[in-house]
Amino acid sequence: MKNKNDIKTPIICIVAMNEKRIIGDGQKLLWHIPGDLKRLKSMTMGAPLIMGRKTWDSIGFPLPGRASVVLTNSKNWEAKGAIKASSFDDAIIKSNQWLLENENSNEIKIKKKIFLFGGAQIYKLGIQYCDTIEITKVLYDVKHGPQFPFLNDIDWKKKKLEQYNKTSEFPEYSYWRYNRIK
Repeated sequence: MKNKNDIKTPIICIVAMNEKRIIGDGQKLLWHIPGDLKRLKSMTMGAPLIMGRKTWDSIGFPLPGRASVVLTNSKNWEAKGAIKASSFDDAIIKSNQWLLENENSNEIKIKKKIFLFGGAQIYKLGIQYCDTIEITKVLYDVKHGPQFPFLNDIDWKKKKLEQYNKTSEFPEYSYWRYNRIK
């Protein structure tokens, strides 16, 4: 595994979770909040997304304008539009290759960032390499499912960016940015 100091491109974690750190049901998103999806798109456009195979399967296709780097143990797995990686190191290497290959693109503005995109196993593997976590906290009553790793509060400076109240269509949610205390 790479040493954190060896990684030159910033890796940012992006996640939506409830108050129990539940991020999904293992198949799909638990909530549909269009504003959050727009935010996710604007933040990640032009960057590689490192995700697990289950996360890829739940989406079902590559997200436009971004690289879908899929970390899987399966030797035979492949999917159109996915960049297969066999280890976290391999995912970082392939993400950086994609950034280099696309830096002069006329179609998308490349961001010199890599996003940790989920699910739970990918977050657990990669959170140590992240100095920033972009979190959508959703007030949603579910007690079981894949969880985001526990974070020690003394390691992170937390800032609430925006708050949205519950409506008839959407649960209450808020945007947070966590920055690692160095």
